[in-house]
Amino acid sequence: MVVGTIPRTAEDDSTWRWYNAIGGRSVHLRPDNHGTTRAILAYSPGEDLLHLDRRDALAHVRARYADVGWQAPRVLDAFERSEDLYVDQLTQIRVDTWSRGRVVLVGDAAWCVTLMGGGGASLALIGGYMLAAQLNGTTPAGIGAALAAYEASMRPLVGRVQRTPRALVHFAYPRSRAGLILRSIADRLVTQSLLRVLVQRLHQTKDDGGRLPEWTTATPAART
Repeated sequence: MVVGTIPRTAEDDSTWRWYNAIGGRSVHLRPDNHGTTRAILAYSPGEDLLHLDRRDALAHVRARYADVGWQAPRVLDAFERSEDLYVDQLTQIRVDTWSRGRVVLVGDAAWCVTLMGGGGASLALIGGYMLAAQLNGTTPAGIGAALAAYEASMRPLVGRVQRTPRALVHFAYPRSRAGLILRSIADRLVTQSLLRVLVQRLHQTKDDGGRLPEWTTATPAART
């Protein structure tokens, strides 16, 4: 993904415009509240650009988007002058364990699901609560067990959310003309009122009705 702020034009309305091209390429234009437009060029599969400097990274992207058309030439030209250009890869974080000794990971550091999965903020809040709840009232000797309980409670939920992006990659980045047609049909279907509620439920982070653990009053020993 290559992201940057570019000048707004009369064509940029108040909506987020998203254009897909074959080869898994997309162009996004999203006007902001500062009188400019945030532009994104995102594609999959893609080469690693993180080791390149700005000039070389943009050269790779320009070659990748040479035949896309629509607003791609405008975005590429504006990226040459953009002051906040940002290049990154959508990456998931998967580690065997979230704690070692008294060091523990939470949020994206433990299980980043990528922007495509969504739910990162919700998982961070739930994870923070679960970690605090397990540690609250725990003595220093019980920290290991508390961290293990935190991980056991969060792993199933994180695993469900992390599976979503794998299924969405080909949908979000169609590579063929047939894929673009199927994507267009799917877009129309999922935005219909009859299916909208089902789609929203599929993207809920926590919908199993489970109760979060109650907090107890911490003892002085637990706070040492």
